[in-house]
Amino acid sequence: MPSIDIKTDILAPKHFKTYKFSGYHPTRFLKIAPQLIQSVFRITAPNTFEDKYQWDTSADPIEFFGLWRGKYGMDARSTFWVNIKAQGKQNTKDKMGDLDIYVWSTLDTKFDYSNPLVKSLITLYCYLYYYKIRRRYIVQRKRMLDTLDAEIKKVLEEMG
Repeated sequence: MPSIDIKTDILAPKHFKTYKFSGYHPTRFLKIAPQLIQSVFRITAPNTFEDKYQWDTSADPIEFFGLWRGKYGMDARSTFWVNIKAQGKQNTKDKMGDLDIYVWSTLDTKFDYSNPLVKSLITLYCYLYYYKIRRRYIVQRKRMLDTLDAEIKKVLEEMG
């Protein structure tokens, strides 16, 4: 079935937030990231996804990578996604290392239609009414991303 898909970058025009950490045991963040997504955005565990979790222990320093997503259904048509990517290196002897964290987010909206008349009515509905609802969702989630920003900074300070 054909559909109209609208994908909005919440953090536009920057697209993502970046954090850098250098210090003792940066791999601790890998356990904290899913908990941050769940607590800040009030997302349940089944809607939190650990897409990748990789370690390269073949050399010193150890390299690691983690990618998590959180999904929150705003309504029947719109879904909010938040993504956290963490990658870095950690020395095996003294546990010192570096960590780079990237956060980005989107609001995805999908309208299914069956014929051109329904498509034109959906388009009209989007421009006249649903656009305001989507803007409200974006403002709400941008505030929550600011809360996540403060939480990540707090966690990195505690780690440092």
